[in-house]
Amino acid sequence: MPNLHNELTVIHAATDRSQAEMEISHRTSNDAMQQLAGPALVRQLNVECEAMARHALRHGLPVPPELIARLAILLALTQALAQQGSGTVRRDSHLTELADIHQKLAMAVAPATPQGIRLLEPEQLLKQRFAWLGPVPLIRMLTSVAAAFLVAVLLTALSGEVSGQNIKLGLLESSGTILLLNVLFLLFCAGLGASFATLFHAHRYIANLTYDPKYDASYCARLILGLISGLILAELLPAHIFNEGSMSSFSKPVLAMLGGFSATAVHNLLQRLVETLEAVVRGDPSARYQSALDAHKAQLFTDRAQSRNELAAQLLSLQQASDSDASPEALRRKIAELTRSMLSPQGARTESIPAPADSKE
Repeated sequence: MPNLHNELTVIHAATDRSQAEMEISHRTSNDAMQQLAGPALVRQLNVECEAMARHALRHGLPVPPELIARLAILLALTQALAQQGSGTVRRDSHLTELADIHQKLAMAVAPATPQGIRLLEPEQLLKQRFAWLGPVPLIRMLTSVAAAFLVAVLLTALSGEVSGQNIKLGLLESSGTILLLNVLFLLFCAGLGASFATLFHAHRYIANLTYDPKYDASYCARLILGLISGLILAELLPAHIFNEGSMSSFSKPVLAMLGGFSATAVHNLLQRLVETLEAVVRGDPSARYQSALDAHKAQLFTDRAQSRNELAAQLLSLQQASDSDASPEALRRKIAELTRSMLSPQGARTESIPAPADSKE
């Protein structure tokens, strides 16, 4: 019995120790998560509020003075508490007020966004290398790509094998180095148009302070689509499509640059060609509509003629009844039936007025 009691005591002690270790590990993980998430969120609130306040003051936006004064006090208090390493509860008590100030400042600086203002602050730009190429990495990349395409167009144009006559030959009538250099020249022209359009499009968001880095990948896709659409417009589409209108005088480099500038236009052009092909296969829908309209008109004409014939027959029957020595009651009944048949939509077609029973032959 003493041995059993000792074993039970050891088991209870081990169980209590494991539970204590689990509680300590759980508490430690929660503290670690708070230490990782809490300061990052507080730092974001502080940085964005400070950036929006400087932007509002710099541009003279209508912001209440007491809001700016309270924000300055909160920022100084948060910084002092962070340097002391204590006062977490006191710091958390100010987060609600700081978040409310953040919301009011975001409404004051709209349509600019807090993220855009923070990324495009002059103080931030001074810390970046190659800031003269653009305020954000995307603009610097697009500027570099546009400059590279411009240099590539100039370098390929220096070759004697790149000429107007060789470019007119196309993909199927040329070969070798001549074909390679001319296709590269057209691709560089398309890339120049695509980079120009993409850079121009991105610059609007920079100017409005609404730039968002999560859309950076879409600008790379625009460049690739511009290269493809420029080559399609210059080389793969039939040349007689552009024989009419102002595009008849455009050369292949111009078409390649236009295709790179607007991939949407090339997509719409290809969509129109697909719709034309579907119309050829299925038949012209306008012809079917016209045929249905003609059939409907013919049916209306037939129904109208039938109604007139039936009405004439009824009037003739009424005249014959009046010429005979029919009773006034029979004539009134015949006139009433004729009136009902004229007012009824189907009466003129389906009903005929019978001859009076007491008519004399």
